[in-house]
Order: sequence, then structure tokens, then C-alpha cells
Amino acid sequence: MGADKASYRNRGGPIQRLITAYKRFRFFTSAGNNLVVKRSAEFRLVKHAVLQVGSNVTIQDYAFFQLTMPEPKVFIGNNTVIGRRNIITAKNRISIGNDVLIGSDVQIIDHGHGMRRDTPIRLQKAEIGFVEIGNDVWIGAGAKILMNVKIGNGAVIGANSVVLTDIPEYAIAVGSPAKVIKCRE
Repeated sequence: MGADKASYRNRGGPIQRLITAYKRFRFFTSAGNNLVVKRSAEFRLVKHAVLQVGSNVTIQDYAFFQLTMPEPKVFIGNNTVIGRRNIITAKNRISIGNDVLIGSDVQIIDHGHGMRRDTPIRLQKAEIGFVEIGNDVWIGAGAKILMNVKIGNGAVIGANSVVLTDIPEYAIAVGSPAKVIKCRE
């Protein structure tokens, strides 16, 4: 099979290209070449939201993006895969680097909720932060990345881990809460 036919097949054919083209036009502020957005991926964005992706990005089935007030921005680098059933929720800023692999059922959230005792939780305003994920990062299935966290270049986050604090470059972190157990060699 020639390179052109293989490339055509990898992008999913004409229906997948139409789906991607529509979603690219409808939801993305900017997108590089070879974007693939699966049919069941869902986007809920306020009008002024910023959703930018680089080239060779794939957004798998049932991924859910929610960009809501006050100033949501999501930046995704080149050669990055957003896994099946991922939930990415931004009120401020989430940045995901180049060459990032995100397994299925991962949640990335840049905000939390107020929990003061003097007011019912449902009446409290959100606490808004950020999430920054470096380049060449692998996030295992089911992981949760919570607000005000930086994950360094080359880090690995184990499946079902809950990341509450910064993870250094090339560290392997696992558990709930995630703790560094060793570094990549």
C-alpha cells in the first residue's frame, strides 16, 4: 500500500474528514494540519473561549471539552492524543504540550469549588487556577489532573493517579495522591 493510501486510511476516510472539518470550524480558534476529531467528541464553549491545537492532534471518541466562564483557554501542542472519554474542563487555562499521550477516562480540571464552612458549598464561587502539562508526557488511563498543577517534560502519570501537586521532569508518579516513585532513565 502506498504512503498516500495509508495516510488516507489513518485519517478515517471521507466521513471522518467531514466530521473533523465541521468541528474544527465550529469549535476551534485555530488548528494545525492533520487534526482528527471523532464524531462523538463533545464541546461546550462560551463564545469567547479559546481552543487551539497544533498539528497531528487526535481527539478520540466521547472526549468532552467544557470551556466556561470567566476566561477559558485550552492549548494543545503537536502530535498529541486526547484519549477516549477524557474530560477537559477550563475556566482559566489548560496547556498540554507536544507529543503527549493521554489515556482513556482522564480528567483535567483547572478549577475547584469553595469549601468554607460559613456558606453552603453550592453557593460558593469556584476557585480558579491552571494546569500545565509539558512535552513528551504520558498520562495513564483514569488519572485526574487537578488545578494549579505543573507536570514537567517527560513525566509519566500512572493509571488512576490523582495529581494534586507539581510533578518534576522525567518523574514517574503514581497513586492517590500521586507521588514520585522514580525517574525515567
